[in-house]
Amino acid sequence: MMVALAPTPEQCAGAILAIFVVHYGLYAGDVLRKGTFLSLWSQRGYRPRDFKIGLQFAIDRRWLEVLPDGNSYRLTNSGFAAA
Repeated sequence: MMVALAPTPEQCAGAILAIFVVHYGLYAGDVLRKGTFLSLWSQRGYRPRDFKIGLQFAIDRRWLEVLPDGNSYRLTNSGFAAA
């Protein structure tokens, strides 16, 4: 029996960037709210935990910035380039 491996933090971050750039066609400086991601996240086969680790990876890499409300994220220039 094959066991599916959990996605890495980097893979999860890449999926988040793909939602910004590929799915919504957004650019550096554009913002999405957490609820927008979560509505697509499970449809793509990811778990809530995967979003959390991917988000932290993207923030640590400065691909995303957390806005003051804590539930919105801005795509940075480096995040757009990484997508």
